Amino acid sequence: MFYNNRRILFLPAVISFIIALLLVLKFSFPISWDVYYHIHMADLYMSNGLVFWDYLTVAPAGRLIMYPPLFHLFLAGISCITGLSLKDVCVLLEPFFTFILVGIITYMAYRLFDNVKYGFFTGLFSMICFATFNRGVICTPATITMAFMIICCVMFYMGFNDNKLKYVLISAVSLGLIANLHMATFIITCGVIGLYAVVQLIRGKINIKYLLVFIIVSCIIALPWWIYVEIKYGLFFNSLGGNPLRFDEFLAKYFGIIPTIFMIIGVYFLLKKRSEKSLFLLLWAFSIVCVSQVVYFGVQTVSIRILEISAYPLVFIAGYGFMQVIGKITNKNYKKIVIILLLIYATSTSMAYTDSYTPELLTPDENDIMILPDSIHMVLDPVGSTYKPSIISSRYGNSTLAHDRYDVMEWFTNNTDHKIAVCEDSILDTIIVSTSRTPVIYGGFTESIPEYVVDPIHIIENHSTVNELHDLNIEYLVLNHDTPIPFYAKCVYENSNYKICKINI
Repeated sequence: MFYNNRRILFLPAVISFIIALLLVLKFSFPISWDVYYHIHMADLYMSNGLVFWDYLTVAPAGRLIMYPPLFHLFLAGISCITGLSLKDVCVLLEPFFTFILVGIITYMAYRLFDNVKYGFFTGLFSMICFATFNRGVICTPATITMAFMIICCVMFYMGFNDNKLKYVLISAVSLGLIANLHMATFIITCGVIGLYAVVQLIRGKINIKYLLVFIIVSCIIALPWWIYVEIKYGLFFNSLGGNPLRFDEFLAKYFGIIPTIFMIIGVYFLLKKRSEKSLFLLLWAFSIVCVSQVVYFGVQTVSIRILEISAYPLVFIAGYGFMQVIGKITNKNYKKIVIILLLIYATSTSMAYTDSYTPELLTPDENDIMILPDSIHMVLDPVGSTYKPSIISSRYGNSTLAHDRYDVMEWFTNNTDHKIAVCEDSILDTIIVSTSRTPVIYGGFTESIPEYVVDPIHIIENHSTVNELHDLNIEYLVLNHDTPIPFYAKCVYENSNYKICKINI
């Protein structure tokens, strides 16, 4: 049949590339707010070389840069070579990131079972699943890290199961690269392969020599940056807990109803088969799921981000479940019809996801009018159309808000005097600092913001003192439109969502 040809493995990635490209053509600013933080970091390296301290996103004291530099140096290098702005580089990379992520999912699934059908089905489910496809259209180190995590885990399993050193080396190199891209994913990946290694060690089914090679190679690649930072500055990780998210809620809102159905079927057949692959896939997926739920035991963590990582092995299980169902259909024509319907549904659903994307910024001549009518969105993505979930980027967003954020960004770009700004909207913090180099009190990712940093809320709520504002060199407040203006500030610009106020001291 047509899906037995290995060339079909490229189809999900190619379709995803085209869909992501349509998003780029629809908007000139199709990037999420957190991409602006990475633009800022790349710009910092381009302007100052390889530095370890950022004085702009946590002004005035600054903070240790706890994000490894590999991705930002990559962006800076492409910008220097091509002459494109960092924003344009991120925009143009998005379709390629989508192609890489979906392509890696498809190919690694194929390699895991040595089965073209399984790889093809898994690739299609990665397009249907909101959590996995949504990540693919965002140009961040986390996107590439997800691809390396899949390579690392699958190659680790294959290397030790097939006793092949080259797979072990590929896994070790992938883990080292993850450590230089995204530390949170590195920790989770270490947990997964560590748990699997311990289980296999107890069962006496692991090559100790290969395990030592894996540890040594991955450490050589992963640790130099972090050892240097630890020796010179000391490591810290100030993780702020997010709202708890139950696993069943994640499946309904972010993973998808259809992928969930086939994931459950896949779990059933994996348990029934009780193979080495069953053990590997179930440990990979549900060890991460269990970690995401520790928030209910009082442990501070961000459930949604951990569950997002679990979506990738869960997609592998969903693809396996679909393959088992297809195998039960004896009529070849019925099989073709079901597979073609899955292909059409995967393409349509991923198009609906990109069509509902609303950037955090929209220029005055842009709008977020959806190409597909609401009725089609309701059919293709009923849960998303109803609950409008968002992991990173906005979905079904407010175009007025996006326009007003653009206006605030433009104001600071044209009026910056490099005095510190305090923003009530945390998204604007990152956008302002990355576009105008205006220092902000609390910008960027919170995980590496030191505990000593000034909490901006009391400044916004009129609880600060004039001496404090003077000592911090704060000049501007960016408030939501319905927030009262503190007595020590006056409004210099406003639109329907925001007020920019200047401090009077």
